[in-house]
Amino acid sequence: MIDEYKYPEDFLMDDTFKQYCEGSNEKCVVFWKTWIARNPEKHKVVHAAQKLYGILSGNFTPVNQQVDYLNSQITPVAKTRKIRPFYYAIAASLLIALLAGLMYTIYPRTDIRLHYAGNFAAKKGEKKKVTLPDGTLVYLNGDSKIELGDNFDQEDRNVMLTGEAYFDVKHDATKPFYVRTKNFKITVLGTAFNVKSYANEDESAATLVRGTIKLEDNTGLNKNTIILKAGQKITYHLLKTEPESGRAGTDEADRVPRIEVNNLTVVDKQVVESAWTNNNLIFLNNNLGEIKERLERWFNVTIELEDKEVAGYIYNANFKNEDILTVLQSLQRVKHFNFKQKGDRITITK
Repeated sequence: MIDEYKYPEDFLMDDTFKQYCEGSNEKCVVFWKTWIARNPEKHKVVHAAQKLYGILSGNFTPVNQQVDYLNSQITPVAKTRKIRPFYYAIAASLLIALLAGLMYTIYPRTDIRLHYAGNFAAKKGEKKKVTLPDGTLVYLNGDSKIELGDNFDQEDRNVMLTGEAYFDVKHDATKPFYVRTKNFKITVLGTAFNVKSYANEDESAATLVRGTIKLEDNTGLNKNTIILKAGQKITYHLLKTEPESGRAGTDEADRVPRIEVNNLTVVDKQVVESAWTNNNLIFLNNNLGEIKERLERWFNVTIELEDKEVAGYIYNANFKNEDILTVLQSLQRVKHFNFKQKGDRITITK
């Protein structure tokens, strides 16, 4: 199985290889050192996988190397006298200070806001194709915006996304590409993926077409870090919970994140999550309430649903280059409802 690994991503999906990179498991370290020595033809791809792992993990020094280094600093080579607890305390304090500084550098405090210079936006009813200064190709869905970080493509590549976008990232191992949304941060190298995170929706999603991405929670409510492989999708839900007794609830305080990882959805050889980039509008077990929001962004209209029962109607459909009237009439034939259009306003009733 391991002998079949061809790409860096194959190695990163192997937990024993990650433990080897971390130096956290001696057996894994011994196994991989032996395997690498016996497979010289794999040295190049293994080196690429180690480099990729280092970038995705924040370039931390492996645990075993940290221990060896600390031992060399704490225990004198030429002397055998014991180190007093006082010196251990000093060493521990210095280590904590060092790690705190490192964490501060890699993971800035949440109250420090990144500054963004320059932006690209697609209005409701339009889609936009953008080539960023580094060569990355971005497709913006309706009512979406990306903002580029200051000094983009100099030391790093930071992008803030509101809405939905498909990224085909230009590979540059020296400059990781970061996509930040309201709920999470994505770290990538050269890869293609779709991200959906609209400000007015409780559900965000990232869909990976090829390559590797690391996703980290951005709210502070969930400490998990997830590495996605090609063909996977992660969905991030913010669920409302009941406020504690005697306490007035607030929207943010009473929301708990729930994360799901699934495979991509394919219909008629199309990936549903990114079909919009080919101007395909696909509904898969969506109720009319969910469809309403997508139609509003797709066609730049305002839709009023005046019946709760109708809002719950479930549809499966696939449209390409159709206008709003054709879409509504097609849905109407599957499960009947009435609608009236006046300008850019549409009212749907039972």
